[in-house]
Amino acid sequence: MDSLVSRPDLAHQNDDADSPNMLAIKEAFRASVDDGFEAGLEALLSSARDDCEFRPYIADNRVLRGHDEVRRYYGEAIAAGTQMRLHPTSFHDQGDDIVVQGSIRVARPSGGFAETQISWTYKFRDGRLAQAGWSPRTS
Repeated sequence: MDSLVSRPDLAHQNDDADSPNMLAIKEAFRASVDDGFEAGLEALLSSARDDCEFRPYIADNRVLRGHDEVRRYYGEAIAAGTQMRLHPTSFHDQGDDIVVQGSIRVARPSGGFAETQISWTYKFRDGRLAQAGWSPRTS
C-alpha cells in the first residue's frame, strides 16, 4: 500500500504572495496527497539540487545524499511495508528556508507505529532545494 498523507490546507497554494520556494514545497505536499507519496517525493526532488541532503524522520539520523540515494531509501522502505501519514498544519516562509509544522505517523511492517509532532525544514540555495530535514516540534 502507498504511504498515506493527510490533506494539508493548501487553499492559498497559488497565492501571489508565495515565494517560488514555498510554491515548490506546497506542490510536493499536494502531489503526495493527490497522487501518492512517491509523486510527492518526485515533486520535491524536481526542485532539489543534484547534491541535496535529506534527513528523513524514518532514517534514524542517517543523511541521504543525492536524488538516487533518496529514491532508493524511500523505495526500499515502502516496498518493505513502511507507511507514513503526514499531516502538515502550517507553512512558514523564512527567506531561503521553508518550515512546515505538523505531525507524522509511521507504521512499521512489524505492526508497531510512532506518531509525533514535527517541524520539517527545507533549505534552499540559489533557488534549488539543498537540504530537507526535521526536528521535534517545540510549540
